[in-house]
Amino acid sequence: MSQFHRLIYIDRMIKELGYVTKQQVIDEFQVKIGSVKNDFRYMKYEVGSPITYSRKKNGYYYKEDFDLFSFGNEKMFLLFVLIKQLLSNKNFIPFDSSGILEKIKDEVDPEYLKLAGKISYEISEFEYPDLAKFETIIKAMLRRFPLDIEYLDAKGVLSNRSVEPLHILNYQGKWTLFAHCRLRNEPRMFTLSRIKDMSMNESSKFNKDRYDAGFIYDRLDQGFGIARGKKIETAVIRFYEPTLHHVIDQKWHREQITEHINDKNNHYLQFTLPVAKYEELVGRVLRFSPDAEIISPPAMRNMWLKKLKDTVKKYS
Repeated sequence: MSQFHRLIYIDRMIKELGYVTKQQVIDEFQVKIGSVKNDFRYMKYEVGSPITYSRKKNGYYYKEDFDLFSFGNEKMFLLFVLIKQLLSNKNFIPFDSSGILEKIKDEVDPEYLKLAGKISYEISEFEYPDLAKFETIIKAMLRRFPLDIEYLDAKGVLSNRSVEPLHILNYQGKWTLFAHCRLRNEPRMFTLSRIKDMSMNESSKFNKDRYDAGFIYDRLDQGFGIARGKKIETAVIRFYEPTLHHVIDQKWHREQITEHINDKNNHYLQFTLPVAKYEELVGRVLRFSPDAEIISPPAMRNMWLKKLKDTVKKYS
């Protein structure tokens, strides 16, 4: 059974019993605890449900009314438009996708299909993928064969590695392979564009249970995103006129607090959100210069100021 079936089960059990436990899901679908943890994370952060853990019941419940299938026709229609747009760009769907769109189309109300040309999605940044790499990686994951790769790291050093492919991730348009590196004997992340050569080694198979799904998810959570890392700090960013109107509805992190502040006749928008790795957030703020300012943490503000000074020095 797919994750979709597990989500339906979770929703139904909460509606019928008032709560659902991880063990109930494990017993019903015979899956590992890591998969179930991911299901509850998905329910909370991707679906946006008000699902909450109760110590008293040792299970999860909805802290307010929630309908998993509300807005159904519109959601299916928007999914159809999104998939249609993605399928037209091989940078995001790096495989032969013929037939997929027709299957989704069958689930959409014909009246809504008349509006398909009136909605579009545009993604400004992406990395061109090598489709041959995807084919090799997917086959290796399926057959549990390690990959022999020639990898160019961020410093320009070329090395030969034997890796066990575990997960492919696209984060902000860049494709990354999460794998166990036999050279370092630890999990590592490899940018696909830096893999210069790749071949599947069919002489031996790797252990598919080396890391469970929960471990992989946690490592990916540490490696990517504004707040993904071991040390979490609080970032404060301010946007001034006229830029504040462009970011007023943007959500850079699920825990972000957005405030409209009038301070001595100076109107600005303030984002307060967690941060672990400064580089990504500094880069985002620089896009809105000169109408965006990093207030804290001090070390990130200093990094931002140095970037501004270096830019002026280089081009003035």
